[in-house]
Amino acid sequence: MTAFAEDRGYEKVAHLYDLFDQKPNIEFFCHYAAQAGEILDIGAGTGRIAIPLAERGVHVVCVEPSAAMRRELKKKLAQRPYLASRITLIAADARSFDAGRTFGAAFLSGTFDHFVDDEERRAGLSNIARHLAPGGLLVFDLFLGLMGDSPLSPAGTVTVDEAEVRRFVGGKVLPGKRKETVLIFETYQGGLLVDRIEERSVVGITSREEVHGLLAETGFAVQREWSSYASAEFEAGDPLLIIEAVKQD
Repeated sequence: MTAFAEDRGYEKVAHLYDLFDQKPNIEFFCHYAAQAGEILDIGAGTGRIAIPLAERGVHVVCVEPSAAMRRELKKKLAQRPYLASRITLIAADARSFDAGRTFGAAFLSGTFDHFVDDEERRAGLSNIARHLAPGGLLVFDLFLGLMGDSPLSPAGTVTVDEAEVRRFVGGKVLPGKRKETVLIFETYQGGLLVDRIEERSVVGITSREEVHGLLAETGFAVQREWSSYASAEFEAGDPLLIIEAVKQD
């Protein structure tokens, strides 16, 4: 089994992750969590989704392989001790975690792309299915439109206190249906560059048809698909694919 976290990116930049991850998906996932009551958040990262869910009374089991991401999540929880009984953190990846029970719903937000091949996708989906009750839902997104070569380009600027943090993103396709993504974060104070961090990660290239086949193979049936967190219907060519799949009996 190949390594999942330490060589897949974010170890150097976990403390900057929330500055730029502004996907409008909190309410989207809250809708499902409110119905399930207790959910699995696989690849929970810094808790960007898990903490708002817990704030609303949902019990969340967070699965996160990255030590750096877990540290950021723990920092947030230390400032919110009242959430201690609602969030459980498991240091593992989608393929290996064992929560010891089943759930009504599981989320994979920004995580599915980090399965680099069908072996990893199959193992991850099979383990998730093992943790879902019959009729349980798996809701996840994948970015089909980010799978080509892309030159290093500006991708956002955020001001924090007196500093300005600039992000640059680029990538190139690798053999074996993989893509290497390059993230560069530059921090400026008074117009002067004071810090520069470069992080490289690898994601897998797949297709909607391939994902459908793997879901069927691992015991899931696709129920709905969208191209946005506002529930716009997915159409061929849309860069974002969001899937709701149900675990079959």
